[in-house]
Amino acid sequence: MPIKFGTSGWRGIISDDFTFENVRAVAQAIAEHLKERNEVKNGVIVGRDTRFMTERYAAVVAEVLTGNGIKVYMPEGPVPTPVISYTILNMQLDGGVNITASHNPPEYCGIKFNPSSGGPALPNVTRSIEEKIAKVKDGEIEIKSLPVKEAASKGLFEIIDPFDEYYKKIKETIDFERIKSAGVTVVVDLMYSAAIGYLDPIIKELAAEHEIIHDFRDPYFGGGRPEPDESRLRTAIEMVRDRKWMLAVAVDGDADRFGIVDDEGDFIKPNEIIALLAHHLYKNKGLKGPVARSIATSHALDAVAREYGEDVMETPVGFKFLGPLLMQNGAVIAGEESGGLSIQKHTPEKDGILADLLVMEMIAYEGKPLSQIRKDFVKKYGKFHNTRMDIELESPKDKDDLMEKFRHIGNEFGGLKIIRRDEIDGVRYTFDAPDTWLLARPSGTEPLIRVYVESTNQKLFRKIIAGVRKLVQG
Repeated sequence: MPIKFGTSGWRGIISDDFTFENVRAVAQAIAEHLKERNEVKNGVIVGRDTRFMTERYAAVVAEVLTGNGIKVYMPEGPVPTPVISYTILNMQLDGGVNITASHNPPEYCGIKFNPSSGGPALPNVTRSIEEKIAKVKDGEIEIKSLPVKEAASKGLFEIIDPFDEYYKKIKETIDFERIKSAGVTVVVDLMYSAAIGYLDPIIKELAAEHEIIHDFRDPYFGGGRPEPDESRLRTAIEMVRDRKWMLAVAVDGDADRFGIVDDEGDFIKPNEIIALLAHHLYKNKGLKGPVARSIATSHALDAVAREYGEDVMETPVGFKFLGPLLMQNGAVIAGEESGGLSIQKHTPEKDGILADLLVMEMIAYEGKPLSQIRKDFVKKYGKFHNTRMDIELESPKDKDDLMEKFRHIGNEFGGLKIIRRDEIDGVRYTFDAPDTWLLARPSGTEPLIRVYVESTNQKLFRKIIAGVRKLVQG
């Protein structure tokens, strides 16, 4: 199978797809890409998460990059993806390579590449790398390698600790004193992730009371996948309810996604958190500028932007499209429904640590429980009902056949009139009702279709979902 970069890097099953041979091929292709663009002046950071053998995979990448004359800066332990992004910008590096499969199950590993912009690589970059991988595999490009000790002796390899500089950036962005004075009580689920040693010391400084769980390396992630969703945050939810604390916060395996639980022990969907934080940033922190979201993300964010007279910028799915809008268009916040966000003057990469701290800051500014902040938002902006349905199919052909059905729905669906259709990313239908839409997107790597539905009218919301089920079954 050819090595392909998906929405966020290349991922494969360890020892099956993700082998040392393939890691070397990808590293050589990245080196060729950087050399072709004459981007080998300032070096590259190579990081890793807490998965099985990541320290060895990272060393292999370092050996190949230094073998190509590219200096490598490597953190000694696991490092979050957003920290890699910030380090690229702060040190003005040529890019960053992260050995991570993010929130995937433990049998997976992967490689993310961020160019000098600090954000995820755009499609033109990943296509260039994929083309070079194929040439490496065909023997057209030779893999070069240099042992780490030899590279260090030649000044091509250096161990760094990026925590202090990232901490300074976070402290410039988040109102530490406001949080400290609010007496925040918080459960933190580190999910055995790369955030260990990054999020926990900050929480210890800010919170009046805290309980930190899953704060050690476990390549099996406790027997599940390191994704901060409702089912995997059950322990944190129970702890918040039992102790009557203010909230629980979590991150995924490489700490670019967030998970939030309120004071009543209710898991809050990322769609809602993004909108709540947009309101906080406009109202409490006085930020100015548009908002940005992916096509699959709730229009609750749009309602907030309208309230403050700001524009909404929409992109295909993938933070690689959102990052530039933060840096070039001054977006106040950019977010996607899968649990990633960043804000103005931070980094063009998802940051779960930042998101968790922003929620704590919002509670401190509002001076009320998170559950009440949520109720106040609904009173002001209305209730946005939304969901995502992952439809698993038997084969790629079944996926293609079902997508054809979604593409030819007609002028009505579920008894609702369709007023607009587009194919920006998948196929989307906008209905003749406020903030009511349906999006169907095929997975690029699996026989899977993701269907997103939203409406401010619960009855219409249920009608569309019933229509989707009927279409899938029929």
